[in-house]
Amino acid sequence: MFIWLGVRWWYGAGWAYAWQRGVVQRLQWCESTFSMAALVRTWFAPFKQTYSGDVKGSIGAHFRAAVDGLISRVIGFLVRSVLLLAGAVCSIFVLLTGLIFMTSWAFIPLLPVIAVILIGMGVGA
Repeated sequence: MFIWLGVRWWYGAGWAYAWQRGVVQRLQWCESTFSMAALVRTWFAPFKQTYSGDVKGSIGAHFRAAVDGLISRVIGFLVRSVLLLAGAVCSIFVLLTGLIFMTSWAFIPLLPVIAVILIGMGVGA
């Protein structure tokens, strides 16, 4: 009965627990660390713009402010793109390792049986 309860937990609630801890929580960590939703929302926003008020003065001052805003937006786009790429790589890595982890989770209870068979065959002696 004890073995049956262990197997039932392992392939039921245990597998759900392993999925939650091994994949879901790590994906949430990647998303919150890289703030990917906020990065997508502000992808074309200026980056560290020092002045964002109204420009008064000559056409040269307006042109200079427009160029400053354009350069700031390009830099913001590039920085946010690199961070989004890093977040995507992190998420893909978590999904791949989670897939390996969840696949191996199914075979861990069989390791004692495999060990007994290998010892019976003379492996490792």
